[in-house]
Amino acid sequence: MLKRKWSFLLMVIALMSMLALAACGGSDDDASSDADADADADTETTETEDAASDGEEYELDFSHFFPPTHFMEEVVQEFIAELDEATDGRIQVTSYPGASLAAPDEHFDAAATGSVDFALSVHGYTPGQFPLTSVMELPFMSEASSQGSNNLWELYNEFDDFNDEYAGTVPLWLYTTDPGQLYTVGKPVKSLEDLKGMKIRSPSAETSEWLEALGATPVSMPMNENFEALERGVVDGTIAPWEAVLTWGLYEVIDYVTVGNFYSTTMFVVMNEDLFNSMSEADQQTILDLTTQKMVDRTGEIFDEYSEEAIAKLEEEGIEMYELSDDELAEWSEFINPTIDNWIEEVSGKGLPAQEIYDRAVELSGN
Repeated sequence: MLKRKWSFLLMVIALMSMLALAACGGSDDDASSDADADADADTETTETEDAASDGEEYELDFSHFFPPTHFMEEVVQEFIAELDEATDGRIQVTSYPGASLAAPDEHFDAAATGSVDFALSVHGYTPGQFPLTSVMELPFMSEASSQGSNNLWELYNEFDDFNDEYAGTVPLWLYTTDPGQLYTVGKPVKSLEDLKGMKIRSPSAETSEWLEALGATPVSMPMNENFEALERGVVDGTIAPWEAVLTWGLYEVIDYVTVGNFYSTTMFVVMNEDLFNSMSEADQQTILDLTTQKMVDRTGEIFDEYSEEAIAKLEEEGIEMYELSDDELAEWSEFINPTIDNWIEEVSGKGLPAQEIYDRAVELSGN
């Protein structure tokens, strides 16, 4: 009987020990599971925080020479707003119109050296600095801003030779204005004889060359000085795109227009290269997605819209417009076209494929 009692007691003790061990083992497993869950939660939290803080914040400037009332300021503001939205406010850009940060002819160098982050200005304000780009400033290269802008952007992307002209920057988009006409004060120009001796504001070296060949006296001058020069009689006229009639108020000071679709002004929007390269690939791609072809199309479109409005404004103001006939244009072209040959010779002399690029530009224009 005593043996049976002790056997029973030992079985009970063994069973209780097994249960205790099982309980302890379960606690360890639960603790381990809880620890793993906590670790997973910590990892998820860290990943969420990293994602939320991914990407550097920037406060940048965008400098250009157009007045605040010009439609290109609206285009700049569109880009700024889209970039702000696409980066959840991380990349903030402030526009500085009216050449408040740099003179019109200093904008490219300001961007290349990092004095400004983004810059917009006219290639022709720095003669000789953009020899290949100036192909689109040669006479009769396009009939609309949309056409000229797309052709220039295509040339830039097709020919690597353009890269040296933009050293230190990343070109975001290039474009041309609508075709330039001749606007005069006090005297209409209907013939070559009428033009002889007149002082005409010129936007580029190429335009100055053919104006001089036609018998005029070219005066190099940025657009922001044009109105006052016409008003004070410093010049007798100007070569400018249609849109300038409205955006620069030329309709208030001119009396006559000679229509010939003579040339187009080329312009650039560039970003400092070091700044661009310092950004993440995602931010770089975002900037390129919001500019490049999208803005080439947008800019060409808005220039062409304003050119139509400008013509309507001239008609409303009763300003006389004289359109050169085909025969008259052929006569003018005898003096104008040598500028093309001279351009090819000069640019080729710099070791650049001038003839090839000119031929391709003509092909793109459909002439």
